[in-house]
This record gives sequence, C-alpha cells and structure tokens, in this order.
Amino acid sequence: MGAEDEPQNTTWGGQWRRSLRSGPELDLVRSWNRRIECPTCKAVAGRACRTEGGHPTNHHRARRDAAGPLPYEKWRQQGLIPPPRIYTMPAILEEVGRARTDFNLNSAMSDGIAVVRTVLAERLGMALGDEAAMDRIDEAVRKLLEVRGPVGSADLVTVLASLTVMFLSMTAGQEDDPDALFEALIRAQVDGARALRAVYEHRPEG
Repeated sequence: MGAEDEPQNTTWGGQWRRSLRSGPELDLVRSWNRRIECPTCKAVAGRACRTEGGHPTNHHRARRDAAGPLPYEKWRQQGLIPPPRIYTMPAILEEVGRARTDFNLNSAMSDGIAVVRTVLAERLGMALGDEAAMDRIDEAVRKLLEVRGPVGSADLVTVLASLTVMFLSMTAGQEDDPDALFEALIRAQVDGARALRAVYEHRPEG
C-alpha cells in the first residue's frame, strides 16, 4: 500500500473527466483537424482517424500538422469559444493531498484516510444525529467517487473495509473475536437508531 505502487499524482475520472474533456471547444478542434485527409491512416475529410485495426482514435500527428495551428483567436472573436469554466477543487481532494504528503501513500489509501478524517471531523454532529453533518459527509464522498470513477471507487471501499477490520482486530485484542465485536457494534448502532426513531414517532406534537 506504499507510494511505490503508483505515481504520486491525483487521478481525475468519472464525471470530472467528462466535464474537463468535452464542450464546444473540443468540437471545434475536432472539426478543424478533420478538414483534410489524414496522411497516416488515410481517413477521409470529416472522418475520425483509425488504428491499424480500424478503430477510431485520436488525430494522428501528421494530420494535426497538416491542418495547421488552431485559430483560437478567430474563434474567440466569432464568439465560438465560451468563457473558460473555473473548477474548484473539492475539500475532500485537498484532504487526499494532505494524506499523500503526510504518509507518502498511494491514491487508494489516501482516499480512505481522507474519508475517515472527514467523518472524524463530523463525529460530534453524527453523535447528535445532525442530518446536516451526514449530508456534508455524503457530499464529500460523492465528489470523491465522481473523480475516481468505478475502479477508484472499488479501491476506496476495499481500503475502508480493510481499515475497519484492522481497527476491530486491534480493539478486540487476543482474547475477543473481531467478528463478534463487529456484530455487537452493528447491533448497538441499529438498536440505538430504532430507539431514537421510536422516541420521535411517539413524541407529542407541538
């Protein structure tokens, strides 16, 4: 789980990647490069470049060179390029960055630590049953999962489950069974939630 597992860079996937790689500007660039036939794969004007196997691919370097420099200034004057979108990094990703720096870990472990730290920061609100605190946690995790995409999301769940097992084993010690401790914790939480719900349901109105 150390830093040697992967490069130390933030991966951007899911909804964020789709937002960063789509839009009118991309359509303009695509149309510009496809004005001419590709010297490499012989794709005709207006059609995408192809791999040797016949699958669509990014424009070949020779085609981009033949198409010439992109006329960004002309497109701006014509109002074809909208103002640049400003993306603000979510706080959860800043927490991921701090975890990577603090412990020199890979993305999956850093994501797990960031989620745990986010929950710890809201633990008072959780103890008081504050729905706003739960909403903030949900929103932070949702943004992180959007960035990571399906693969990173699965890694995050695996890391969180592994951390839970590790803490249960440490808490149980050598005498107690971690499985029994986990079941007791879940039952206590469920019973507490049901008791609290019963109080609200039978509370006098007004």
